[in-house]
Amino acid sequence: MTQTPAATDAARTDAGPTRLVVVGAAAGMGRWLSDHLFADLPWQQVVLVDTAAALAQLAGAAEAYRGVDVTTGTLAEVAGELDRPGFIICLAVPDRAEREVLAELDAAVPGDAPIIVVGASFAWTMDVLAAVPGRTAVALHPLMDTATRSLDGQTVCASEVRGVATGWLAEAITSRGGLYTVLSPERHDRIMTYVLTMTQASLLGFVTAVADSGLDLTDELWATRTPLFEALLGLGVSVLEENQELTLAHTHATLDGARAGDELDAAARAVAAAAASDTLPARIAATRDAFSGALFDTVRNTAQATLGAGQSKRAALARVRRLGGLVGLHPTGRPDKLRVGRLVELTPVELVLEELLIGPRGEAALLAGPGVRNAAKLGRRRKVVRTRFGIGHVEVLAEAELEVALDAWLAHLRRDIRFLVPESVAGEGVASVIREQRGVGQARLVSEAVRTGQRAVVIRTGIRADLDVDETIERLRRAVEVAYAWPHGVARPVHARGLTLRYLGPPGSFSDSAARQFAVGLTGSGAHDVALEAAGSFDEVLAVTAAGGLGVLPITSSASGLVSRATRALLASDAQLIAGGVVDVAVRFDAYAAEPLVLAELKGAPVFSHPQALAQCAGFITRWGLEPQPTASTTDALLRLAEAGRPAIAIASSGAEADHPSVHVVEREIDDLSGSITRFLIVGRPGVFDTHRDGSDPTLRSIVLAPSVASIAHLIGRGVGFDELLTDPDGQCLWVSSHPASDLPAGVRGLGEVPWSPRTPVVRPAPG
Repeated sequence: MTQTPAATDAARTDAGPTRLVVVGAAAGMGRWLSDHLFADLPWQQVVLVDTAAALAQLAGAAEAYRGVDVTTGTLAEVAGELDRPGFIICLAVPDRAEREVLAELDAAVPGDAPIIVVGASFAWTMDVLAAVPGRTAVALHPLMDTATRSLDGQTVCASEVRGVATGWLAEAITSRGGLYTVLSPERHDRIMTYVLTMTQASLLGFVTAVADSGLDLTDELWATRTPLFEALLGLGVSVLEENQELTLAHTHATLDGARAGDELDAAARAVAAAAASDTLPARIAATRDAFSGALFDTVRNTAQATLGAGQSKRAALARVRRLGGLVGLHPTGRPDKLRVGRLVELTPVELVLEELLIGPRGEAALLAGPGVRNAAKLGRRRKVVRTRFGIGHVEVLAEAELEVALDAWLAHLRRDIRFLVPESVAGEGVASVIREQRGVGQARLVSEAVRTGQRAVVIRTGIRADLDVDETIERLRRAVEVAYAWPHGVARPVHARGLTLRYLGPPGSFSDSAARQFAVGLTGSGAHDVALEAAGSFDEVLAVTAAGGLGVLPITSSASGLVSRATRALLASDAQLIAGGVVDVAVRFDAYAAEPLVLAELKGAPVFSHPQALAQCAGFITRWGLEPQPTASTTDALLRLAEAGRPAIAIASSGAEADHPSVHVVEREIDDLSGSITRFLIVGRPGVFDTHRDGSDPTLRSIVLAPSVASIAHLIGRGVGFDELLTDPDGQCLWVSSHPASDLPAGVRGLGEVPWSPRTPVVRPAPG
């Protein structure tokens, strides 16, 4: 029966070693085994040993053993801790030091403590272990580099030199993704003659030949390298590192380096002879036949992946330079250091970066695009500098990695942003949508106010310093609108096909938005083709109903009450009309100018807009002493700016600059109230609307328009029910009732029973 890792660990705790000493734990393979294998096991005590010069690194190694009693120091310093029972020894020191260290350990640790000796030659290890003949011993050779981050897929060779291993070591390695392979010392060293010694000799011979070629290594060989040459030279240079010199010499001596050298020479002579006699293709084919098809494909694909990885850094840099984008770099092995900028020069060995990131982590600015303006606000000023880097000394951040790095490094500009959402949406829900957007550092709910049909939410938002603040605010608003869309409208089904839907134009007005919103519901079912038409007056809007079309008219505003002009047009019309539904549109106004001016330069200027908009922005107009100039629509107001001949302001819906690029925002959200809703009526001739047959059961209300409250006062309050009145300054009124409207006096207009949901947007008094 196969034991689980937990069961194996429990068994080891009961019957096997419960204490661990790792000698050589500060660096190299001893540190790797300590961090990635031993630290996961349930020890009662751990002792980490190294030289006096490495004690600082030992302190870092101890951090991996959370909740375990860990002692660190030199072997002399910790000797008093090693006389307890239950220890196992892991010895991972340079080969030349093994005999001396083993003798000291043998004197300090009880004789029944097993020992694991880490080394590349099992024959050498057996010779060393001959000094402690009474101990159970295991020779261990992990076949990976210490830069590897886990045991997954890695091979670890072992040989039970003396005694029988308890099994927990093999289980610990395999349960963590490693491949535990047991080889006899003779077989292991025979294999390593090729895997290690011949490989190292080949690379050393290659890099030596290149260095002795007489060609300039940088300007000639490296500058004109091929991917294969680059990969081989990189591997060759790796064996030249100072800390490899003694290790390579020992490997060559203990793993039959002479035999490897002789066979390399023989192979080189055979290839040279084949090339001289035109039999090289046959020689290559014979060598290829030594590989099975599956092995050949596996090795080839591995090599291609390695070559691709070697080319990827320079390819990424070249692509960024070609596209003119930003590149993020950090020095190799130093992810805490970030350089961001544009590449101005790229050679095979170097790059020149125009550095645009200035300031410390979390407070930096980016001297590019909108970031230049924001840098001034943050007080970050510096001339752009150019820095030269060796390509081999830097790591290139992928696009996603650069985004994450910029989030961490750049300062964030704080803005309180107001969002208008349906009443049912919680303010914290809006904040959660904002947090998911690019360039947002924080999003905290500041306030929310619930009013009939809507909720005004203020979110304190941190906007990353490389982004345009105004554009980002609009992007965030659009994201919220997508996440929490307003309903398309509540209306009865429509009989006719090929409908014309007319609204008070021109395009871009709130009436246009209402018409399009309603049309989505009609066309979405596939039952209707709808043509939208802009009209110049409410009378023109109503005229379309004579031909069977539909009209869209604003009837109430939560900011200013009953819409007087639409009410007057409905009362005066002699067309046969009935209302079939309503559409609610969220309204938000911004102030625009023809030039990028500040409001202080526009004090006392004319301000153009639709009368309803002027009424909803009265506080802004009064505060700046502006001269109201009514227009037919907010779109007309924007067009009037170019004709004014002097500084002027237009009030229009937020985001209007997208359709009118010649205007400039001078102030956003100038409404007297924190967001408002305008309710639009959908009207047509009697018979154009049908009853609901899809199972829906909307709230129906009788809708009556009257020139005065007095004219309908005798009809209101007739029994238990719902009655609501809205009036305008002229005395006109809207009566919404749960009772059927009948016996209406002359001059009073009933529009039938209309889906009226959720409630009428109530009028809110302006502050002060």
